Amino acid sequence: MKLPFPDLPNSSMANTSFSSLGYELKPAASLHPASHDASLENLFVPLISITPSNICPLTVYDRNGFKAMLHFSRDPAPGRPDVLVMVLSMLSTSAQPIKDIAFQAAVPKTMKIKLQPASGSQLPAFSPLLPPAVVSQVLLLSNPHKDPIRLRYKLAFTQGAQPFSEVGEVTGFPEAELWGR
Repeated sequence: MKLPFPDLPNSSMANTSFSSLGYELKPAASLHPASHDASLENLFVPLISITPSNICPLTVYDRNGFKAMLHFSRDPAPGRPDVLVMVLSMLSTSAQPIKDIAFQAAVPKTMKIKLQPASGSQLPAFSPLLPPAVVSQVLLLSNPHKDPIRLRYKLAFTQGAQPFSEVGEVTGFPEAELWGR
């Protein structure tokens, strides 16, 4: 499924779709259960089974008291040494609740990505008296040519009554061989 981003008024990508740049946007698996990527279609990695690597996470988004970070798994997907596993964690330090969280990702066409369903779609207002709540989402990445990883994303959410729709690109991924250390 190829989806452009026609609603990006404050982005240099406003007139360019991901598909025209060699990217294919993938929404969470729960939104479109019939995946077109047979190699990842039946693959599911439970969050509880993931062992984090010692590599520092990459910050995907950090504005307005809302932060999203990509953490790397030490191990590839079980039975699939060609599939890298990442966990997107989203947390809030905002005094307002965050709801309707939706994350989409796109990678170059030489790669495939699958976003498993997120653990939730809302975060309560931050309280210094309670541990922060986290929404987590597992991402599976097939990169058969071992190309440098580039990931474009669209993150939509509502903070209080204010809707946000943000797009960006994550670069600076560590080499896959380093994830297991």
